[in-house]
Amino acid sequence: MNQTELIERWQSEEQQPFIGWDFSYLEGRMVEDEPPWSYASRAVELMHRSASVIDLGTGGGERFLELRNNWPPKVAAVENYPPNFKLATTRLAPLGVQVMDAPLTDTGLLPLSANEFDLVLNRHAAFNPDEVARILAPGGAFLTQQIHGL
Repeated sequence: MNQTELIERWQSEEQQPFIGWDFSYLEGRMVEDEPPWSYASRAVELMHRSASVIDLGTGGGERFLELRNNWPPKVAAVENYPPNFKLATTRLAPLGVQVMDAPLTDTGLLPLSANEFDLVLNRHAAFNPDEVARILAPGGAFLTQQIHGL
C-alpha cells in the first residue's frame, strides 16, 4: 500500500461513526490479546444467581444483548454518550430494559436506590466504587473488565 492509499484509508476510517461498540470495520486489522478468562461466561454465571442486573457503560447495548438469554427478571443499563444512549435505548428499551442517561466517573453518583441490584456489570467504563457498593444488594456481585494503557 502506498502513502496515498494509506492516507485515503485513514480518512475513510476517520469518517466512521463512533456509535456503540461495533468495530467490525476493523476486522482482520485490530490486534488484541484476550484475557485468560471470559467476561461473558462469568457474567452469565453470575446472572443465573441474580434477580436483577445493571450494565454500567453499556455503549450501544451490543455486548449486553449477547447475554440476553441469561438476563434475570429486572434489567437496567446506564450510558451517557448521547449517540450510544440513543442506540442503547432503541435496542434495549423494547426488551423491558430501563436505560438511564447518567455520567460514569470515579466520583459521580448514580440515580439508583441503595441495594437495588444483585449484579453490577461494567466493561471498560469508569465507575465510582462507593456507588457500586451502595447500589449492590447484600451478597451481590460486581464484575468489571478494565483496560489500561502503559
